[in-house]
This record gives sequence, structure tokens and C-alpha cells, in this order.
Amino acid sequence: MPTLTFQSPLVALNRAELLSLYKECQPRVLVVTDTLNFDPSQGFGLTQFVNTLKGSTIHGMTPKVVTASRSADPNADIPNFDFNDASKGLVISRYDVVFLFGARSEGVSDLPPPQVEAIAKFMEAGGGVFATGDHQTLGASLCGNVPRVRAMRRWKAAQTPPHVSNTNRFSTNLSGPNEGEEFSDQSNTEPQRLYLNFRTQAGGVGSPHPLVQLKAPRRAMEVYPDHPHEGECLVPASLAGNFSVGGQSVPEWPNDLTGAALSPEVVAMSVSHGDGFPAGPTGPKQALIPKLFASIVAYDGHRANKGRVSTDSTWHHFININLDGTGEPGFNGLQSPAGVDTEALKRIREHYVNLATWLMPKKVRKCLRFPLVLEELSRFPLMEELELKPIKEATVAELTEAGAALLQSLSRRLAPWEVNAFVLDTLSESLGEAEALKLLDQADGATALRNQDIAHATTGGMLTGVASRLAELPTVKEIVPHRTFEAAALEGSKVATKLALSRKREQLKQMDELLSRLQSAGELR
Repeated sequence: MPTLTFQSPLVALNRAELLSLYKECQPRVLVVTDTLNFDPSQGFGLTQFVNTLKGSTIHGMTPKVVTASRSADPNADIPNFDFNDASKGLVISRYDVVFLFGARSEGVSDLPPPQVEAIAKFMEAGGGVFATGDHQTLGASLCGNVPRVRAMRRWKAAQTPPHVSNTNRFSTNLSGPNEGEEFSDQSNTEPQRLYLNFRTQAGGVGSPHPLVQLKAPRRAMEVYPDHPHEGECLVPASLAGNFSVGGQSVPEWPNDLTGAALSPEVVAMSVSHGDGFPAGPTGPKQALIPKLFASIVAYDGHRANKGRVSTDSTWHHFININLDGTGEPGFNGLQSPAGVDTEALKRIREHYVNLATWLMPKKVRKCLRFPLVLEELSRFPLMEELELKPIKEATVAELTEAGAALLQSLSRRLAPWEVNAFVLDTLSESLGEAEALKLLDQADGATALRNQDIAHATTGGMLTGVASRLAELPTVKEIVPHRTFEAAALEGSKVATKLALSRKREQLKQMDELLSRLQSAGELR
């Protein structure tokens, strides 16, 4: 039986040429602060973080990163930023993810309500939001009134955030070679130990949350920059309450698409500990009793067709003084004296990329699906070893095997959660997202494992649809985003899903018949 000859257009695949066809899919990131800055010579600059994003790959593309300051920072792309500015403000047609680094205290130039609503509209439209501050109410001015964000961290005095110096402070500092506690320990080469939650809905049971999953051969980010007075993240005590967007009242924490309650969850925790010390930029620090606190919390708004949200206990996990030691003479941060990243900093940078990637709207992830598939088909082993029959001639076993091969190939370059998202998107187009979520619910590892063959078959059907169109093209230059592949991919995934579900039903029928026979024979009581 003939197989699809999809390889010819891919032999001379030019990655830049392929991505240029899908240039409208380029991820767009906005980084906003109030009194931090974008100066590489300043310890409280965000340049290490921003440069990490600018040099990264998100869904196969280099993102466009725009920096903005609510102050007159000359190093920002947009100084004196207004979230409602007609030409540069925050709207889903302009940006995909916004990072909020707040340093002003509660009551100091608080974000006006119309600008808070602009962030809320962005989130409701699917945009991703990250927010952080520091000890006490630092960050409340920018972030403390933003829906969802406001309940995922202690921002305001009424929420009793950790103190800067007394026994209510949260310190994660690990001392350096002298073994004594001091403020500059945050700029040494010793990061804090991060304690990950291995039972999250987004990560599943036995895997960390996507924000802290790392690509092979690494597994997880279990280190983080340290600091002597961090803030604290929260999971809201109640999922009740509404907020107003465009004059309409909407639930702060809507149920997911399956009708289940959807709460933020703790991604990682830190341990506050250590002796006090007498001097430092913010005065003396008191000795502490060890205490566990939430340092990263995330809300998977995609499950409710909203934007995702993540909060962090402090922006010291992102600024120069903690990463490369800038502003602390004699210290290199998490780098060698030559400026080479330590293993810890390599892991932390991957977390930054995870943040921008995971927070991306679903539409961006789906937009870049076909370039991802085409690149994988152009590589070994799929280019040389994959054999695909036309969708109407393929068996469910063959489609399942093809889907598994593609996912295994993707797993060599992507973190496990990104591969899972790829599968969810494919199944969602075939079954609808609510049913796909039920089949692949990561919170129930047994359910996901039980339905793995369905997921593989559907992926194999989508892959077969793409290959069938490739076989008709002389070169990849003939690709028309997104018309070239969408119809064939959808047809292939639906055919494969139907075959896989039919096989599952037959298997269950056989098991039921076996049970009945055993019971009739008295073998089971």
C-alpha cells in the first residue's frame, strides 16, 4: 500500500524562511515597572531578565520584548507608560503577556482604576499576567488592585505582608564562604533551595508545575536567587467574588470548561531561615525561626478561557544584583568571575522562558503549531524513518504509532508540559476543549495514562493530515498560513479520534464480557 511522500519539500527547509511565513504568530511580551529600571549598570535593573527573554525561543520563535516604565526611565522603550495609551497601551491586539514589577508602596501613585481595568480586560481576553513586588507593601501601587493578582500575593498592609527586618521577615539568604549572615549574601554564588509542589493540576501528580519544569536532561528548577526579606504569595481562601470589566460583572474565579472549580495553586515554596545581622541598606535584621512560605503561585486561566496568571514573592528573583552581582562590589551573583552562568543560573533563566511561554494565550501556541510540526518532520529520525499512509487507509494502530513518534521527537527539544499542551490543543480541535480536558486531566495521572493511546492516535491523525498536504507541495514556499494545513489536519485528527474511541469501546466491551464469564463460572465473587 503506498505511503505519503512528504519529505521532498522539507529537504531544503530554511527555518528563517518558514517562520517568516508565520510572522504574525511572533509572541509579544511587555515588561512594566515603576521604580526599578532597565539600566545594565544598576543592581536594581531588569536587564538580565529582559535579555534572557530576548535571546530565547517561545513556541519556536524569538519573542518581541518591549520594556516600559511608569517613571521617566530613559532606558525603557516606553517611559511614563500608561496602560490605556491609545498607541502603546496594554491591549490583546498588541501584546500577549505582561510582566508587572512593582516597587512603589501602597498609596504611592497607585495605578488609577481605568488602568487597572485595562489589565483586567487584557486578562479576560486571554492575555497572560505576571506580577511581583517585595517585602511589606512594595509592589502594591502597581499590582495590589489588579483582579486575581490581588488575591495571589500579600500586597497591602491589611494582608499582613512579611516585614523588612523583624521576626516576621522572610529570608532565604544562604551565607557565603565566611558562614556569617550579611546582606550581600544575596549576590554570592549560593542560591536558595526551592521546594517544588509535585501535586499540581497543571503539572500532574509526580511532575512539577510547567513553570519549573526544565528540558531534558534537566528535570526541574530547584534553586532560586536568595534575598533577606521577601514577600509572600497566596492561594485565595475563597473563590467567590466578582469584578467589573466594561461595566459588566464577571467572576474572579470562574469554573473551568468542565464545570469544576478552578483555583490558583502553589508552584513552589521557600524556607525562611537564618541568623540576624547588624548592618545593611535596610537596617539590622532579626534572627528567625524557620518557616515555609509560598514563593510562586499560578492560575491556569486557560482552563476557563481566561488568561493565565503567576505571582512571585519578590522581584529580587529577577534583578541584576541577585543574578550577576551588579551593584555589590566584589560579587558576581550566580555567575563565574568571567561572567559565565553557573548551573543554577542556567536553570533560573529557563524558568524565565517558561513564564513567558506558559503565560502566552492559547491562540499564540496554536498559531505556531504547524511550523513546529514541519521542523520536526525535517529532522532525524522522522524525516528518514516515518512512514504514513493516507488517513482513510491507515489503521488506528498505525496512527497511534505515528503520533507517539512525533511526540517522542518533540520531547527531545521541548519540556514535558509543552508536549502535553501540544496534545491538548490537537485533541481540543477534534473533541472540544472540555472533553479533551477530561481525557487528559493531569491531576489524575491514572486517567491521563489510560487515555494516552487516544491522544497518540489523534496526534497521528493530525500529523497524517499535514503530511498529505506536504506531499502535494513542490516547496514550503507554497505554504499559505494557515489555510494550507488546517482543514487536512482537522480531518485527520477527527478520523483518528473516532477510530481510537471505537477501539476503546470495543476493549471495554471485551472486558465486560470477560467479567461476566468469570462471575458466571464462580471464579469471582
